Amino acid sequence: MREREEPKGFISWADAGPRKVVDGCEVAPNRVKVYFNLQKDCLSVIDAETGLLYCHAHRVELRNAKFRVQPAGRERVIREKRKNVHAYIVGDCHDIGDVSKERFRLVDNELFEKYSICDCGDKPYDYCEECVPESSDEFRGGCYNPYKYKTFVDDVEKTPILKSDRVIVRDKTAIGSHYNIFYV
Repeated sequence: MREREEPKGFISWADAGPRKVVDGCEVAPNRVKVYFNLQKDCLSVIDAETGLLYCHAHRVELRNAKFRVQPAGRERVIREKRKNVHAYIVGDCHDIGDVSKERFRLVDNELFEKYSICDCGDKPYDYCEECVPESSDEFRGGCYNPYKYKTFVDDVEKTPILKSDRVIVRDKTAIGSHYNIFYV
């Protein structure tokens, strides 16, 4: 992955507040809200329980997700022709961070061990289904445009998306300017 300079005020997962440890790994809050942050050009991850910012990220994977659009916020966008935060995806946090073959796990509550999630070898990194699961045929693309739709919609069929068992949201810097919302 290419190195990038993060915007001022960007709080990475590594710099986020206190965490719980589950199965030897530090984990984010159980339930989070994710939205695209226009000022920082990244995703903001909000702890759904406290309503406070947990961190910023370029890629977030959620389970048992619901797609939410606040009607009053959408109407304000249309009326003022100015964007505001009124649409987000809320779900069980599964993974936060850049796409990477390497992962870390806590061993004996003190040492981190590095391991690889796949052995894709010569395959293009962007399309290895283990490294980048959203590149598999299992996922569909989604989008939201307050001027065209009242809800999040499927990219192809333009049908409303209200919930999904698995969602991956990424900003434009995660891999490239592909779709930003993937769901099963």
